[in-house]
Amino acid sequence: MTPPHTLKRKSSFYDVRQCKRLVAPPSPPTTISSIVHHDDAVHIDQFELIKVLGKGATGKVILVKRQAKLYALKTINKSWNITTREVNHIKMERDILATVSDLRHPFLIQLHWAFQDMQNLYLVLDYHAGADLATLLQRFICFPKEQCRLYCAEIVMGLQELHRHHILYRDLKPENVLLASDGHIVLTDFGLSKMFSDNEEHRTTTYCGTPEYLAPEIILQEEEYSYAADYWSLGTMLYEMITGITPFGAPTPDEMYERVLYDDLLFPAHFDPEAMDLIAGLLERDPFLRLGSGVSGVFEIRTHPYFINHLNWKDVYAKRVKPMYVPLTSSETDLSNFDPDFLRMSTHIKEENDEAILLRQKYLPEHCPAGLTENAFRGYSFIRQSDGMVNQNESEFTFFSSNYLDQDDEDDTAYRHISDASFVSIKKPFRTSFIDYSHEDMDVVSL
Repeated sequence: MTPPHTLKRKSSFYDVRQCKRLVAPPSPPTTISSIVHHDDAVHIDQFELIKVLGKGATGKVILVKRQAKLYALKTINKSWNITTREVNHIKMERDILATVSDLRHPFLIQLHWAFQDMQNLYLVLDYHAGADLATLLQRFICFPKEQCRLYCAEIVMGLQELHRHHILYRDLKPENVLLASDGHIVLTDFGLSKMFSDNEEHRTTTYCGTPEYLAPEIILQEEEYSYAADYWSLGTMLYEMITGITPFGAPTPDEMYERVLYDDLLFPAHFDPEAMDLIAGLLERDPFLRLGSGVSGVFEIRTHPYFINHLNWKDVYAKRVKPMYVPLTSSETDLSNFDPDFLRMSTHIKEENDEAILLRQKYLPEHCPAGLTENAFRGYSFIRQSDGMVNQNESEFTFFSSNYLDQDDEDDTAYRHISDASFVSIKKPFRTSFIDYSHEDMDVVSL
C-alpha cells in the first residue's frame, strides 16, 4: 500500500496559524505512580471465565463473573518481544482507564481492576450486554434520526470529558461505542489514545487510527494534530449512522485517503438539513475551521441547531432522554447481541510458550526486550475505590482546543502496529486500527 504521505497533494487545505488558544484547567491526570496499588489483592483465579466476547492481536475480551457480578476482562499477553514503546502504550491505556474511572462519567467505560501475572496483564471493565454500534449497524443498516441524535449527543459528552482531561481519543468508530443494557452508549478501547501532561503541548504526530475515520491532518502527516481530529471521526460516524455508509468509503485505504483529501462531501436527497450542516462543519478539512476547534470549543457543537433545537443537555447527561432502542436480553448472561464466532472460542488465556520461557531465563536484564523484564509493568495494578454517588452535575465550562505548532513529538516515533478490530464485521469490511511510528531503529514484532 502506498503510504498516504506520498500522495500528490492537489490543494492546500489549511495554513499553519500561530494563534494562541486557551485550555481549560483539568483535574490532574491519574498516572501509574499516583495510584495506590495492591499487587496481591486480585488474581485471575478469582474470576469465572464464561464466554469470549471479542479477540484482538494482544489477547481476548472475556465475559467473567466475580462475586455474582459480571465484568468484561481484557487480557494482554506479555509476549517476550514487546518493545519499550509497546510497554509505554500499554501503560498509557491503563493510566487513561484509571483516570476515566475516577470521573464516573455516564458515557465512558469504567475500570474496576488492573492486575498481572507472569504471562498476562488484565483489565477488568464494565460489561455491557448490548454489544457495540457496529453490530447494530450490521443488523439495521442505519438508525432513525432521533436515535442518531441521541447517540451523537452522548458521544459528544464523552469526548468533551476526555478532552477536558487532556485525553485525545484517536479511535472513535462504531466498534468502540458500546451499547449498555439501558440503551445508552459507552465509549471504550483507549489503546490508541494519548493523554497529554500539563507541561507539554496538546498535539501529536503519530499516524494512527482506523482508515475510514482518519482526519485529513492525520493522513497528510505534514502537521501536528490535536483534539479536532476526534471531531472529524464524530462527523464520519454520524453520517454513517444516518445513511449506513461512511462519506468517503472506498475499496482500498489508498482510495479512501484520496477521497478524504480531495472529494466533495455528498449527501443523499432529503437529508435532514440540520444534520447536513453539522456534518459539514465536523468534516471541514481545515482543522482550525472545523466545528469544535474555535474559541468556544466543544460548545460550538453542543449549541448547533441539530442538538439545541431538540435536546436538553442536562437531560442527556442524566440519561433522562429515553433511547428508541433498548437491547433485548432474557437474562444477564444472554449473549445474543454478540458475534457467535467469538462466543464459540475457547476462554483459555494465552500463556508463554517454551521458547519465551527459555528466552526469559537466558537474557540478562540489561539486554532483554522490555516486555521480558520483571519490572516492565511495575505499578500496573489498580483497584477502583468503592463506588460512591456519581456526580450528576456536569462540569459546565468551555474547553478550548489547542493550536498546532511545528515541533517533533518525542513520544511518537517508531513503527506500524496493526491490531485486530475489537469486533469482526460480517457485512461491512474488516476495519482495523493501526499505529505507525516512523524512524525508529528497532526490531519489532507485534503483540
